Formats: sequence, C-alpha cells, structure tokens
Amino acid sequence: MKQMLSIGMLEARREGKLKQVRRAGPQIQGSLATIRVSCGNPNCRCARGEKHVSHILNSKVGGRSRSLYVPVDMVEEVRQWLHEQRRVRQLLKEVSELSGQIVRAHVPVRRAKARRRAVAEKAAAPHSG
Repeated sequence: MKQMLSIGMLEARREGKLKQVRRAGPQIQGSLATIRVSCGNPNCRCARGEKHVSHILNSKVGGRSRSLYVPVDMVEEVRQWLHEQRRVRQLLKEVSELSGQIVRAHVPVRRAKARRRAVAEKAAAPHSG
C-alpha cells in the first residue's frame, strides 16, 4: 500500500518545484526540424543533388501550424530554449499532481478533526438522567 505523505511534506515538495519554475530561463514552444532545400540557382551544388541544410521551428499558433526559419548560429540556443520549455512543462505537471495530492490528503484530515470535535462535544455535554 502506498504511504500518504503529510500535507506539510506535500506542500514543501510543491514549493521546491515552484522555485525551480521561477528560476527557469528563456523558453520557446515547438519542435526543431532539419530540412534540406534547393535555392533555385542552376549553378549551385543543390541543383546537382547536394541540398542546403536549413533549420525550422514548427509550432501551433491559434490552432494553425507555423514554421519559423532558425539561423544556423541560433540552432543550439533554440535547442536549449526547447529543452527548458519541456523541463518547465514537466515541473508544472508535477506541481499540479502535488496539488491534487494535497487536496486528497486534506479530506481525511478534515474528517478526523470533525470526529475529534464530535467526541469532545459529546464528552462535554451534560448527561440527562
């Protein structure tokens, strides 16, 4: 059986994840693709089959696919931004899961408090007789 963590421990874990999110660097959404293209110059090597390597960032904007040319000197930087986006998205998923665990853990705690209060009230009530 899975052991339930205390609400305080869950909140501490969630706060740790949120601190990591706050330290996040630049991000970009999408996926980086390497494509091979012809420039159209009949005297170029690409006209003989050796196509030029190019990079594009594919993403969805307003439900539509968009492609953005990425200059070769920015490819590694864009890769880092994509990695950071995935890392932050994973952290936010974990924050959400921890928040759900806190809600689930809160229910038994409230029920236990209500039971203790009912027992105390019953014990404090004068006995009729």
